[in-house]
Amino acid sequence: MLRKLKNIGRRKKLKKINLNKLRYQILLKAKEHISKCGWNDKLFYNIAAKSKFKFSEIAALFPEGYITLLEMYLDTVNNQMTEDSKKINLIRLRVHERVKELVILRLKIMSREKELISKTYFHLLLPQNFKIASRCLYKAVDQIWFVAGDNSTDFNFYSKRAILASIYSMVMLHFVNNNSFDQTIELLDKQLKRVSKIPKIKNRLGDIAKTISQTFKLVKNIRPIKQ
Repeated sequence: MLRKLKNIGRRKKLKKINLNKLRYQILLKAKEHISKCGWNDKLFYNIAAKSKFKFSEIAALFPEGYITLLEMYLDTVNNQMTEDSKKINLIRLRVHERVKELVILRLKIMSREKELISKTYFHLLLPQNFKIASRCLYKAVDQIWFVAGDNSTDFNFYSKRAILASIYSMVMLHFVNNNSFDQTIELLDKQLKRVSKIPKIKNRLGDIAKTISQTFKLVKNIRPIKQ
């Protein structure tokens, strides 16, 4: 009986792995369409028309619609940043330097698919996508702080993420609207220096953090889209 239960468990685990593999394959197929036409309700039909996947299969794998695929795509960016960070000797850097290096690393990853990232970014700016945009922003800055080795708790945990979210949002806006990667890095460096070296701005951002850290707490607790 025990062996039978173990076999059932293995099959379920294998099934889950296979489903995630299929989702990733669909994401790869979707990238070409998104880069040209953006995120829209016709995306699954377009993928089905030019791939081995049927529309019904795609819809079953992403029951909440294309927005599930969008969040999965941004999760792959987070995962890639985490993986690539292993090639950097972060331990030798101060925490704020680690954050800077990780944001730069993330920008380099996104620059490989800049048209796709731009389409994704502007789609998330639509009012109806506020919740998903907030959740994705939180996940991005949270992952950066996690990889940087942040061990803060309570209010400090959220205030750090709120401040970084403010900087990251500004940098992303410049990134998608500017072809100069160096200028984007200069903006990032400038904003980080302002936070760390100018007390008035630091205090002002601290006040902002107090206001929106509660929002981040709520965003963190928003139930993720089922996959």
